[in-house]
Amino acid sequence: MHYPADMTEDPRTDRDPLPASQLARQIPAVLRKLRIRDLETLRWLGRTRSFARTAEAAAITQPALSKWLREIEDALGVSLFERTTRRVTPTPYGDALLERAERMLTDLAGVAPAMQALRDGLAQPVNVGILPGMASVLMPQTLARLEHTGPALRINLFEDTLDRLLPRARWHEIDLLVCRLDETAMNAGFGTVPLYEDDVRVFGARNHPLALHPSPGWPDVARYPWIVPPPGTPMRRAIDTEFAHQGLPLPRVIMESVTLMTNASAAQAMPCLFLASTLGVARSPLAPALHDFGLPFSHVAPTVGVLHGHAPSAATLALIEVLQDVSRTLATPFIMNKINVT
Repeated sequence: MHYPADMTEDPRTDRDPLPASQLARQIPAVLRKLRIRDLETLRWLGRTRSFARTAEAAAITQPALSKWLREIEDALGVSLFERTTRRVTPTPYGDALLERAERMLTDLAGVAPAMQALRDGLAQPVNVGILPGMASVLMPQTLARLEHTGPALRINLFEDTLDRLLPRARWHEIDLLVCRLDETAMNAGFGTVPLYEDDVRVFGARNHPLALHPSPGWPDVARYPWIVPPPGTPMRRAIDTEFAHQGLPLPRVIMESVTLMTNASAAQAMPCLFLASTLGVARSPLAPALHDFGLPFSHVAPTVGVLHGHAPSAATLALIEVLQDVSRTLATPFIMNKINVT
């Protein structure tokens, strides 16, 4: 039986060379030999920065892992990782390869969900990362809009802090990220779409002792215990920066939490304070039990928006358009709750 020539070969002669742009798109032989398992091993090495942990995850010996990596580096003619006695660190070449490996693995992981969505009559699922408190502002109306007017999308929602979601966006595990467009977000290398404005203020229980104060200031709220976000998050830095800017020591921290329901419930049990967005509180069932002290965090970016990759899918673009439409209906409420003194 006659087999056709290898499709990777081009029938042109030396007199009829391939255009440079097409040559650039050809896959080098060393990359053609890579298996999915190899891509996963690269990802483990990039994430753990450890030969020992990667070898354990890949179920191979460390010498075999070193030999495997050296063969790839020799074939590519570049160093992918810098080795020390304790860690390995990706070089710029390694970062470039890791980014593409992450993208390929994410795309492969999305094949089965995409097929299932199509079988269910839906578009490909869109993985959405969103910061705590923003889902209650955007998602109810977004889902209602999609249900009534389309398009038929399925949304996979991941609610977390920015320091956890940004790496997932870089690893292409999420298609878009809804967050505040602060310096970190704007310099992360993604496309941006502004959505709406929303203040972050000091909140407590409606029966908090300071709720009787006609105009409490930062020295007043500094005297009470606080529930704060975890270290390293933008909102934790906003608290630290605000009190430093006010010339005040940090208040006593009684718990670290980013969950509005938990924070609000704790505030009902004791006179503690926490930060929250005005829109997030206004759309919470606990809003009537909370008091807005009217103290905004001046170092928090007021604009909430979307971060997306440079080649978003049609489903992702459609969802962004719906988010924009929903955002136009939002208005930052003034929800200063005054207790009626009888």
